[in-house]
Amino acid sequence: MKRFTVAVIAALLVSSQPAGAVPKTIAASEITKVAAIAEHEGATISGQGITIFSNAEKKVLVSSIDFTGAEKWKLVIEGSADQVAMAATSDKEGNTWLAGLTSAIDAVESKTATGAPINVDGVVVEPVPGLRNDLNTFTLWKISATGSLVSTYSDSATAPLLITALSHSSSGISILGDRGAGTVLINSTLAGKFTTAKTIGTAKSAFTSIVRNSDGSAQIYGASSETLGGKKLVGVRDGILAKVNKSGALTSVVRSSATKATRSWQSATSSYFLVGDVKVGGKNESAFTKFNASFTPTWTLRLPSQGAQLAAVAANGSHYALFNSSLSIPGVTGWKPSTPTSLVLRFDSKGVITQALKASQVTGAKTMAHIAGVGIVIVSQAGIFKG
Repeated sequence: MKRFTVAVIAALLVSSQPAGAVPKTIAASEITKVAAIAEHEGATISGQGITIFSNAEKKVLVSSIDFTGAEKWKLVIEGSADQVAMAATSDKEGNTWLAGLTSAIDAVESKTATGAPINVDGVVVEPVPGLRNDLNTFTLWKISATGSLVSTYSDSATAPLLITALSHSSSGISILGDRGAGTVLINSTLAGKFTTAKTIGTAKSAFTSIVRNSDGSAQIYGASSETLGGKKLVGVRDGILAKVNKSGALTSVVRSSATKATRSWQSATSSYFLVGDVKVGGKNESAFTKFNASFTPTWTLRLPSQGAQLAAVAANGSHYALFNSSLSIPGVTGWKPSTPTSLVLRFDSKGVITQALKASQVTGAKTMAHIAGVGIVIVSQAGIFKG
């Protein structure tokens, strides 16, 4: 029985590794810059194009761009005394969902003065800039694929909230936020009916990626240095994979297992492909891991890095990862960075590297997606890129 157990463990260790060195040499090529774009807070990519948003004085500016870099439409969102958008996602129809905070509409004084004021000393009164209104309302905006504001849904935020991620499914929207004392999860139906905010963990935990399921449950990913779901801290800070039900309660928690490591998962796909950071023994690496629905790894790879950034799912079980590569990679030619530099890798279904794109121009990356017939698309502060 003991020998059988050892054999099973060995088999699992082997299956969690990619096929090792790539079967053939891959030459790193330059990613293509499609267009420069204006400074923005965030973006989302769908089959219909790219939507970016930015915040201006008392308004949210939204624009749509096609995959050649041409602008399709612009939209200005107003209506509240003040407003700010923080995160965006798209649905299959090409609608854009924005999440942010708004303030209540100012009450207007209806009384008017009956006479002109007397200024006997001739004092010149300088105008006083208005104070920023309290952003005390959580708001979702739905924008059509043609640039029309379809719906605005609001709910009292009750406390300041930094929205970090949101995910759409056929049953609604799931939103992750941070109030400084724990991650907050809010769910909404597609008709704008919000659930009560659910706090997950304390300030010792941070979840930055979410994937919502059709039944309203979700997977959330991040890092934690406290006990969660009955699972105690293993390393200095553990990478966390967790499942929550539609009420926001934790139903499953899987922690990274290195005892002296600082780990975090930065980005995840609906197919359970994750990229994250690993710091242990004086080494900095990015981890690329494909899990199954039970959070069991099917393959994994680590490479020297100074930070993981984004993950994307592609066709035929392949995936893309964007990270700051700091050393050459076995089997990838034409890649030997002198400083940490952005690189995009494509992995096949077994974890073998099949494409490498030099992405030194990609700074401040916001989002990445693979679009059929277009390829990998990245939106960053430096512009739109394709590969």
